[in-house]
Amino acid sequence: MPDLAEAPFLDIFDPDLDADPEPIYAALREETAVARTPLGAAVLRRDAIHRLLGDRRLISSIPHLVRLQGAGDGPVGGLLESSVIAVDGDDHTRLRRLVSRSFTPSAANRHRPLMRSLVQALVNGFAVDAGGRGRCEFVSELADHYPVRVICSVLGVPDEDHEQFGTWAESITYMLSLELSAHLDEVVHAVQALGDYVTDLVEERRRNPRDDLLTSLVQASEDGDRLSNDELLSMVGGLLFAGVDTTRNQLGLAMHTFCEHPDQWELLRTRPELTPAAVNETMRLFGAVPGIPRVTLEDVEVEGWCIPAGTIVFLSLASANRDPRHFDDPMRFDITAEREPHLTFGGGPHYCLGANLAKAEMEEALLVLATSMPDLRLHGEPAWRTSTGIGGPTHLPLSFAAG
Repeated sequence: MPDLAEAPFLDIFDPDLDADPEPIYAALREETAVARTPLGAAVLRRDAIHRLLGDRRLISSIPHLVRLQGAGDGPVGGLLESSVIAVDGDDHTRLRRLVSRSFTPSAANRHRPLMRSLVQALVNGFAVDAGGRGRCEFVSELADHYPVRVICSVLGVPDEDHEQFGTWAESITYMLSLELSAHLDEVVHAVQALGDYVTDLVEERRRNPRDDLLTSLVQASEDGDRLSNDELLSMVGGLLFAGVDTTRNQLGLAMHTFCEHPDQWELLRTRPELTPAAVNETMRLFGAVPGIPRVTLEDVEVEGWCIPAGTIVFLSLASANRDPRHFDDPMRFDITAEREPHLTFGGGPHYCLGANLAKAEMEEALLVLATSMPDLRLHGEPAWRTSTGIGGPTHLPLSFAAG
């Protein structure tokens, strides 16, 4: 069995990979399922990635990457010790079992009217010029606000504190990146401030339960088992750094994609029943999360290659979602196409806990936006961010026909 050191090399820090990854992935994917990277290994084919997502010999790499950046102790390490996205084995199973009822499709669907009203209010704030066209900078005017307001409203955070939660979410996102050490003071401050706030809010919900997600998490139990205060903080923190930023970027990617495919935008506007498919197709072709890092607990064989124990393995979701072995004409954006499920929400034990909530958010947003913003087009050059490990536009100027 060939050793990983003999595998073709993939420079995951190459700017060309950020700018246009598919030509690089396509060439490597035809040659091999496994590539060598500066940090360990990358897996590129959908079949192999799908299997490895459910393979318990691979565990979350988040604690390892945090320790490599000198942040394994203190508030950051403490938050991750009991976070559902960072723990594995029996601890992970227990946490998901306790909270799973709060994240079912029906639990997410009950918040759809709220989502619709929030996005409609933001759209109503767009300026309309005298020429009959509306314009907005989509990120700062909508995407920066909508997901955090949804999460905060669902949790039961008072309206006046939503923007503060957005600031903490922006900082805490660096925990999932290779830029943590450069932003460590900022992240520590956000974790501590969030911890103080959530501790007070949890105590208030214990005294005065409400019909919100935080109360559900406080009351979640099975056979007398409940989430500890640290676990409650980690669950709220996880919703922020795994939910807000990904949804914000995914929504921006969707709007940019539709600008490049105006026929699909018009189709969505006239056939709103295609909205779930539109969300899936956007997430398949342009997912905000390009891949998932894992660590091998023991030697793992992948299509003839030996990946040694202790290796950081990057499961390339972007490559898997465009694998021509599974998707006909994979680079074609078509919201009517029948496709295999995308892997952008991951899979296996760590399948995204908030996937149903995120899908509902995206669907309700696109329903309102397609109706409110016909003849969508770019009104300038976008700017992009990929440095945190979650990709998307930081600046997206749009114009549309005003009603």
